[in-house]
Parts: sequence; C-alpha cells; structure tokens
Amino acid sequence: MKKYIILSLFPALFIIAWQSAGSFTDAVAAWSLADVNDMTAANSRLNIHGDVQFIPLSANEAEASKLRGGDGIAAKFSGGWLDAGQGNNQELNLSGKNVSILVRVKADQVNGFTPLISKAGNDQSVAYGIALNKIGDETYIESIMGSDEIAGAHTLRYKLPKNDVSKWHDILLRFNGEISQLYVDGFLRDDEVTVGEIRNWNKRPLLIGAQYKNEFGYANVTNDQVDARFEGLIDHVALWNRYLSDNEVEKLSDVTVLKDGKPAYYHETYRPQFHFSAKKNWLNDPNGLVYYDGVYHLFFQYMPANRPGAYKDWGQATSTDLVHWTQVPHHITPHKVWSGCWSGSAIVDSNNTAGLQTGKEKTILAFITNGGDPAAGLGPMCTQCMAYSNDGGNTFTYYDQNPVIRNVYKENRDPKVVWDAVSKKWIMSLFMDKDNDFGLFSSADLKAWKYLSTVSIVGVRECPGFQPLPVDGDNAHQKWLFFGANGDYVIGSFDGTNFKAETKVLRGDYGMNFYAPQTWNNTPDGRCVMIAWMPGQRYPGMPFDQQMSFPTQLTLRTTATGVQAFRLPVSEIKNLHDHAYTWGNKVLNVNQNLFKDLKGKLYDINIEVDLKKSSSLKIGLRNVTLSYDAIKGILSCGGDPVRNGIVPTSRISADVSEINEVNNMGKMALTPVNGKIKLRILLDRNTIEVFGNDGEAVLSSCFMPNADSPSYSIKSDRGVNIVKAAVYSLKSAWGN
Repeated sequence: MKKYIILSLFPALFIIAWQSAGSFTDAVAAWSLADVNDMTAANSRLNIHGDVQFIPLSANEAEASKLRGGDGIAAKFSGGWLDAGQGNNQELNLSGKNVSILVRVKADQVNGFTPLISKAGNDQSVAYGIALNKIGDETYIESIMGSDEIAGAHTLRYKLPKNDVSKWHDILLRFNGEISQLYVDGFLRDDEVTVGEIRNWNKRPLLIGAQYKNEFGYANVTNDQVDARFEGLIDHVALWNRYLSDNEVEKLSDVTVLKDGKPAYYHETYRPQFHFSAKKNWLNDPNGLVYYDGVYHLFFQYMPANRPGAYKDWGQATSTDLVHWTQVPHHITPHKVWSGCWSGSAIVDSNNTAGLQTGKEKTILAFITNGGDPAAGLGPMCTQCMAYSNDGGNTFTYYDQNPVIRNVYKENRDPKVVWDAVSKKWIMSLFMDKDNDFGLFSSADLKAWKYLSTVSIVGVRECPGFQPLPVDGDNAHQKWLFFGANGDYVIGSFDGTNFKAETKVLRGDYGMNFYAPQTWNNTPDGRCVMIAWMPGQRYPGMPFDQQMSFPTQLTLRTTATGVQAFRLPVSEIKNLHDHAYTWGNKVLNVNQNLFKDLKGKLYDINIEVDLKKSSSLKIGLRNVTLSYDAIKGILSCGGDPVRNGIVPTSRISADVSEINEVNNMGKMALTPVNGKIKLRILLDRNTIEVFGNDGEAVLSSCFMPNADSPSYSIKSDRGVNIVKAAVYSLKSAWGN
C-alpha cells in the first residue's frame, strides 16, 4: 500500500503552537502526528508502514485538539501503522517508578484487541501499551503495563458506552510506583495497586496503531511481524518518565477538575451482599488473618487481570465487626527476589520477639510462601518468607534475611503460625507437597525455624490450620485441631514436638464451595473465627471473581461419638438484622407454607422442627431447595449449582450416580435429637450456608440465582411441629 502524507501549509507554526502548550516539553517522546517527527530533542522519528495519512482536522476537532496541547492535525490509520523502534537513544524503554502515557484517539471501528500504542510482545514481557478491545458486544479502553518486580502485566479497563465508541477520547495512564491509574476524558475509570518499576528490558519496537507479534527477540517491523491494526484517527501521543500532576491531566483532557468515574462496586446483579468479595478481579485463599488494635485484617490471594496465576498479591480488607469490610489500597506484592505471594498467615508480635518493632505499634508479621520459578529467573522454588508491618498492617517490608525456611520439597507451601503456650514456642504447620504430609516447625524468635515432625492426614492437602482449642469451653481442657484445605480435620494432642490424632478424619463441610479455610490470630475475645474461599465459576458480566464464606466461630464440643468441631455464624451477623418473623410451637399442616410472606433475597433463618410424626421436610429458598429425609437422617441441598473445580464431585456422594437435582449442591447426615433437628441458614444472593444441629454439620454452596421474583416455602408431607423459628431479613453489608 502507498504511503500518504498531507502536510500543513505552515508546519512550523503548528510545531511552535504545539510546543508552546507546555504540556509536552519535558516528555521522553511526543508525536503531534502532523508528520513523522518527535517534538522532543531526541526526535525519535516514526517510520510509516502501509496506509497512514496526516490530515488536518475539521474546525471543531482542530479546536478541541489545540485546547489539549495538540496542533489540529491527526494521523489517519487505514490498515497501516507507525513505529519508532527503541528511540534514537533508547529513550522509549521507559524506566523507574514514575511514568505517564497519553493517547488522543477516535476509532472508526473496533474488532477485537486493537492496540493504539504498544511496546509489547506478550504478557510476560510487555512494557506498556494502551488499546481498544472488543469483547463480545462490549468495547473497552485498556491500559497495560509490565512491572519489573513481578511476572505479567497490570491491566486497567473501562467499558465504553456504546454511543461513545467512535467519539474522541483522551486516554492517560499514570503510575507512581505504588498505584496505576487510567483516566479517560478526565474521569478516573480504573486503578490498581502496582508496586515496582516499569519493565525496561523489552527490546521490541514501539508501535502506534498496531502490536508487535513475536513473544521474543527483535525483528524488522514488517507485515508479518505485526497484527491487530487500528482504524481511525490518533491526534497525538506522548510519554513521560514522571507521574503527571492532576493539573496537567486536567489540561491534557480539557477539564476543570478530575472526577472519580469508577464503577459503583457492590451493586451488581450477582454480587454477594454480606459475603466478602473483592471490588474486581480474581480472589482465592484467605491469608494473613489477624486482629490488631480494634481491626480485623483479611488478606487474600488476589490476581489483577493478565497476571500469571502464580504471581498473585495479598490483597487486603479490614473490618471492625467481621461483617462490614473495606478493601484497602495496600497489598503485599511479590518481591523481585522471591516471586509470587502464595498463601500464608500472620501474627501480632506483642513481645517484639523478632526484634523488628521500631515505634509504638506492635509488629505484625506475615509468613508467606513465595512461589518462585528458577527456570524463569524468578527466585528459588517455594520458600517461606517473612514480611513485617510497623504501622498497624498498612504497609509491609520484606525481612532482609529471607527466606526463614528454604525449600524442603517441591512446592511446599502455606505456612500457618500459632503460639503454643505449653512449649513457649511459635509453631508453624506447612504443607509439604508430598502425599498428605504436613511438616511442623518451631521457633523462639520467629526468624530461625527448627523442623519438629511430620503429620499425615488421609485425604487432606494444602492450607493447614493447626491450633489448640478448649473443649466444651474449658480452657483447662484443650485439644489441638488440625485441618486442611478441603476443611477435613482431626483432633488430638501435641507435646511440643509431635501431634497425635485421637479421632478419625472428620468432614468439615459438606457443600460444593468451601476451600482453604483459615482462622484469625489474636482475636480480642479468644474466639476461634474461621473464613474460607467459596470457589466457583465466574458469574457472567461481573467485575468480581470468587468470594469468601461468612465468618464462623469454631468450637470443640463433646458428642456421643467423641470430641468434634462445631461451626456457627459469628454473632455479629445481628448487625445486619432487619425485619424479624418469629413463630413458636406452631403446627404446620400438610402443604401449609409458613414462609409465604418472605419477599427478600437475604436472610438469616433459625428453625427447630419436631419431626416425630413426619418423614420429610422441604424448605424452598428462591431457586434452592433443602430436603430432609427423616427416615435416613439426610439433609440434601439442590438447585442451580456453581461448580468449583476444586472439591471433587465424589465428596457430595460416595456414589456419583446418586447425584441428582435434589442433592447436587451437597448433602449431609443430620441425626435428630429427641426427634428434633435445628437448622441455621444464611442465604445471600448467590450462596447458602446451612448449619445443622448447632453447627455439628455444615454445608456451604454457591448457586446461580434466577431472575424470577423470590419465593419461599417450608412444607412437610405429614405435618410437623415448628418448635420455634426466627427469620431475619438482612440489610446489605455494602449499604445498598
């Protein structure tokens, strides 16, 4: 294709006007796209490939261009593209912790991923880029930036209204070593915790209007080396090795004030309303659960878009009541030396045992498995490292003598640290990635750790929890609880070196969506509070991906078959209670519906039922049904399950052929006590958690809610006596 250049009659005047705007004078590179010249002293001239024309804009468009520091001329892309190589002095390899990138653009159309400016090959080596991206029927503006601290890239995204796709947009990405922000037309549309320095070893050429195809190396920029070409107008492009001020962003966007235009998170259709979920992106295992100075800290595995799975952050949320959570812009991010932040735990070093306290605040220590990938030059494989905070958990510093435990075997991981008051030592349990083995380690100073022994629990792997708990509330009679990622557990004794199981392996949860449970350290009232990840397929069209279970209090109680773990929702759930419906000693006749007046979607249901004269009970909760077979003593949960890919289907039923619409969300044995059963049910928009007989058996599952008007029912085949029932509608924890 031919190259077209339409030159202005007075190019020098446009250059002078453009430079005099003042916004671009200290840029690393800036192209007005009146021609191929870079307006900075380096003059990284562009090379034209294919059909690119430099054209004067219409009167109104030219005026809008000049108001933003442009010159009223733009490049029209019709299948062609521009390249600047590495720049005359390699200046296009932006570096450091302060970067800003600007593109003013008007698209003719968008088909798939369409780069506007790119210095990239793939997610592992991308330096920076701004693109349009059509996914299904939606069109997005995206910014992409690679950090030299971690693998992968940070992607920020804004969904364009359909009527705005072919309008002019001022797109600006800025980064200050702590956070990256995407502005579109003066509105902050997305941001992300982004720690480290921008990747500056990408040797691919900077392209405008296309993307370099190869993942590795550098080749001549020819037709077969690029793809995803842009069609439309680009007015100007500029790059800075600094973080532009708010005032500069305002001028470049022609607005008087920058506004927050991010989505109103937590109002979405499928968003859980009292189970924690991150504002956006992927969440999994709870990590670093610790209470300090009136605040519960919930860290969690967090993965921004386009980050490889092994290179997650520890995202963070805080709460004063375990119910109302605030996600905070402070993460523990992968360390350049040690790589991705895998799961772990945290403690408060009240006595400054580690000697890391520097002020009045007690030190919070986080113990993290740093994944590593020696083959990729990203640290040794799976070491246990420590990070510490001296400001109440807001920021963390990596311990300079890491790792505290070097790699022992394969992907050994998930350190859980607790205090043993008997041996006067800190105890760490660690999954060894060898069959069902967990290692126990001890330390007097939290820095030097000694191997003690190995514990093996059949059917249990990953994410250990190991801690002492009183039996029946008697602090003088304590047993040690050891559980794993699937929630299964054993109870026994620990002599400071060896753990001896005194029970068989018991089920911790019978639902389809319960994994990687962990407990809080240092709770103010001594409660053992547990929370777990509820893994499941993504809900369509939602910015969030995955959620947590509701916090529960874990206790050990003596039963007819021995000591067993019980779980019930923390009492703070009452902070969400709204309208109450209560019944007492109510005879429920056949097909009589006690719940017919319930109309909401969020409920805390407490019910005790006498089933001596009945063989079954059915409770309809929107599109989920709980069915109790009084003859077999089995409670089943059925509906529209959200599969998780973590818990094997066989855990629902020993015989997979028995799974049907009645029990496809789980089932559990529930033996009547004096002919009666108790059920505590938490119902959110997309989750149900059932606690049977005061928490003796628990079932946690996610479901796909339907769009029908909510309906509720409780019925029996022969009539039952409702001993007592209390149903509370719940307010949203997010204030909706």
